Amino acid sequence: MYLNDCFIDEKALNSANVERWVQEKMPTADAFCRQCLHFMAHFLSPAPTITVQTSGSTGTPKALEVEKARMRASARMTGAYLGLKPGARALLCMPLEHIAGMMVVVRALELGLSLYTVTPCADPFAHAPSKLDFAAITPMQAHCVLQQERSRAVLATCRQIIVGGGFISADLNATLGKLPTQIYHSYGMTETLSHIALHRIDALKPQAPFYPLPHVRLSLDKDGALCIDAPAVAATAVQTNDLATINADGSFVILGRRDNVINSGGIKLIPELIEEKLSAVIKSPVAISARPSARYGEEVVLVSEVPLDAGVLQQAYATLGRYEKPKALIIAPIPRTATQKIDRLRLKQSLSG
Repeated sequence: MYLNDCFIDEKALNSANVERWVQEKMPTADAFCRQCLHFMAHFLSPAPTITVQTSGSTGTPKALEVEKARMRASARMTGAYLGLKPGARALLCMPLEHIAGMMVVVRALELGLSLYTVTPCADPFAHAPSKLDFAAITPMQAHCVLQQERSRAVLATCRQIIVGGGFISADLNATLGKLPTQIYHSYGMTETLSHIALHRIDALKPQAPFYPLPHVRLSLDKDGALCIDAPAVAATAVQTNDLATINADGSFVILGRRDNVINSGGIKLIPELIEEKLSAVIKSPVAISARPSARYGEEVVLVSEVPLDAGVLQQAYATLGRYEKPKALIIAPIPRTATQKIDRLRLKQSLSG
């Protein structure tokens, strides 16, 4: 494979010689490129497992030992589904501390891709090569890329893009869906070694269901939370906290997380579903959370990082059901995890003081 147009001899690369190898072969490599090389060397070592960190979106991040063979299997599943061929030009612009970034590198190693690195940032396409075949980005990055003419042009000429790690608003879905690029929204987690399901983003279908990759079986527990049986990437079935519905054709829709449910006066409300409705009207970042209430136990509140126009609020609230409407608007920073997901635990704690 190639990294930033430099041939990587996978048999010769090891943790002991990375820095010497960089000095000889890639003297202008930046810190992120060097980190990528260190990860490659670690992954190519004889050890059968590697340690990965969960995102921490529902609490303290935890370390997991995963089998490298299963990471390779995940890479092959993605490659087969998307038709990625040796030599395809792929972009790494996600942190290597988490599974999403790691799997970009593993796909390059396993599928023989030509990998290009851009230090993770809001708009990685500003610094990316002009011709790419594949990239994996977050919704936040997708939003920022679309704001810049050059970046948007690079994105539009990339053959395939996976957007994962969070919710895609109706507005972002509509914009991405109009581009000529094949853009997919992905569903997965650390325990499944990144995505196990995808759906092609369509401007006319903002709430399209995910379709599982081959040999992935799904079920729901008694609470309606998704259980994933994907033997190629996980030794045992993975019980998630994601509330879902499964359609007759095997596709599924994620409603929200079980541990995020707000119980307001006995009515159970899912913040993610409320946010999805609001995103059709409110274009700035907002979050739905709860604060203590003597009357309801918990009451729904809307948190926004910027003031919102009264007319916009009225229009947005008109899309909500009776019990979904926030009791208050709070202007405050929205805490996020290292992977830019809303840190709902910290947010809720900040509203309880």
